[in-house]
Amino acid sequence: MMISLLFFIHYFLILLFGVYLSAAFAGISFTKKNSLICLGFCFLCGVIQLAAYMAFSEDMVWKLYPLISHFPLFLLLSVGYHKKTATAMVSICTAYLFCQPAKWFGVMTFHFTRNSYAEYLARIITLLLVFIVVFFFLSEYMAKLFNKDTRSTLIFGITPVVYYVFDYTLSTYTGLWDAHTDVVIEFLPFFLGIVFLVFCLIYYKEYEQKEDAKRREQIIHLVVEEQKKELEAVKRSEHEIRLIRHDMRLFLANLSVSIEKADMGTAKKMISSYIDAIDATTVKNYCQNATINYTVSAFAERCEKSQIQFQCQIDLEQFACDEIVLSTIISNGLDNAIRAQVSLPVAERKIYLMLKEMNGKILLSIRNPFDKEPVFKDGLPISSRNGHGYGTQSISYLAERMGGSYQFLTEDRHFILRVIIP
Repeated sequence: MMISLLFFIHYFLILLFGVYLSAAFAGISFTKKNSLICLGFCFLCGVIQLAAYMAFSEDMVWKLYPLISHFPLFLLLSVGYHKKTATAMVSICTAYLFCQPAKWFGVMTFHFTRNSYAEYLARIITLLLVFIVVFFFLSEYMAKLFNKDTRSTLIFGITPVVYYVFDYTLSTYTGLWDAHTDVVIEFLPFFLGIVFLVFCLIYYKEYEQKEDAKRREQIIHLVVEEQKKELEAVKRSEHEIRLIRHDMRLFLANLSVSIEKADMGTAKKMISSYIDAIDATTVKNYCQNATINYTVSAFAERCEKSQIQFQCQIDLEQFACDEIVLSTIISNGLDNAIRAQVSLPVAERKIYLMLKEMNGKILLSIRNPFDKEPVFKDGLPISSRNGHGYGTQSISYLAERMGGSYQFLTEDRHFILRVIIP
């Protein structure tokens, strides 16, 4: 009598355990209404399973369990709560997997005690402990994972789904697991190895895509910053032109007075000064491409402010590559060159930029002295400062994306960047 009571208590707790954890993993909030729905569902499934016990053997009930419990629960989550098919399936299989610690503790307890009372008590206690830990501390995070896109859900849920299929295929339905043959015994590590291999391949692909997206985000940020600098340069020139126009009337009046007085020396100085002011508003023309010209002009101005000698040789007519991407590579290279010379004496500061088109390829070279010898890893200089080092990563990524090649090296206390773009 006591055994039967413990059996039904354990059986109903498993039902509650599976339903409530599956709902929690699917991301259902346990309001009063949802809690009552889950409880009512457990009661309905319990009645159906009790009827099955009365009509069939216990072994047959366990074989029917996916049909009379898991499938209705799947419909409740997918149809009733409008959860994705993958989310509902993975949630149920994960809850099923979390039932296994209680089963194992019960089997282990019976193995040592040969007492069925102790076995069921061990199962019930373990089941309650696992439920408390998982439901209150883990289910929220599992729900976030299982409610991502279908691909991510299947990646994280592959282990519980595979275990569910494995357990029912080799244990509940066929009993092959109890045959103790070498083929069956070795099947589990083989199967787990294949599953782990698939998981690693899929996760690695997912990781690569995320890293690629992160690099793209960094590049977009750099491009936007570069365009902001170009826009600021244009606005600054326009502002200076407006000031010159504003002062033109006064200038012409003073010039007229000087001419009337026949003071040609003062008139010439005024005209020369005015011409210099106009020339100062003009962006220096390094090449015909406006985007690259603005980039080089902006860094030439930075070099002048930082007291860095800037030498530039650009020979570009027309080129087929993306001018924004090329401009970003140049911007990152020059920015790194300027930063490398901050602590050098003024007399030693120098940057040499070479950019030309040859045989259908674009050749870029930036050469600058440095104070501290750079450290290289996998061919890339690395930075020990937080938030730095993205420039060289972006250069390598952009060069490879355009089918080109890059090289970072040091020579005679000079750092050299070379990029070839076909």
